Amino acid sequence: MELHVALTPDSLLYWFGWALSLFIIVSPIWLGRNLSIQGRRAFERAWAILLMISLVIMTYMSVNRGEFTWGGSLPIHMCGISRLLIIGYFLLGKKWMGELVTFTGIAGGLQSLLTPEFTHGINPVYVFDYYMNHASIIAVGLYIIYVHQQPLQKWAWLRNFGRIQLMAVFAVAVNLLTGGNYMYLMEPPIVDNPLVITSDSFPHLHVVFFELFAALNFLLIEVVLRRIRVRNSIGVRVV
Repeated sequence: MELHVALTPDSLLYWFGWALSLFIIVSPIWLGRNLSIQGRRAFERAWAILLMISLVIMTYMSVNRGEFTWGGSLPIHMCGISRLLIIGYFLLGKKWMGELVTFTGIAGGLQSLLTPEFTHGINPVYVFDYYMNHASIIAVGLYIIYVHQQPLQKWAWLRNFGRIQLMAVFAVAVNLLTGGNYMYLMEPPIVDNPLVITSDSFPHLHVVFFELFAALNFLLIEVVLRRIRVRNSIGVRVV
């Protein structure tokens, strides 16, 4: 049975997903700015734990239903790695994880919301996890700027573009071991997306364009986010 399902804008679930995602993106920023420092830390731990629990439940279900495969069910796609970065950032306090997920989350999360693809079919648990994860990885970069008041540093886009090359090397190694297609490095995704450019004569042409579009996306994200100016609790602008 083919489990991959790609949603299109003519589906009600597509727009439900967008509505849920916008709520998940906006709510943490509003909540974080209105909590005490202690309350905010508790909220961030709860956010990270919820992402962990959702991943565990989804994985358990996929194993129990006989859908789990080593080549397709590990959190090694860009958005899966971004989930782990959020968890690491909130629970371990690693700033480089927060900076990296700002780029991978916004770039990958927006694409995933525009062209949703469910690798284990349509199921309420999978749908919730999909939108919870993708909305969270978009939200966290904005959360870091608005709530933690930590603007992006200059050349962050280039530093983090280099980091995703290491992620890609790891994903290729896993793909070769499992026969998987993590980060879509072996085969292009099935979604109808103009950024997925393929060629019969060059099977990995889509990867070349993925790299190009990733670099441009990262640069654009830095240009946009560095224009955001926030003020701390005493009204002093954070730069």
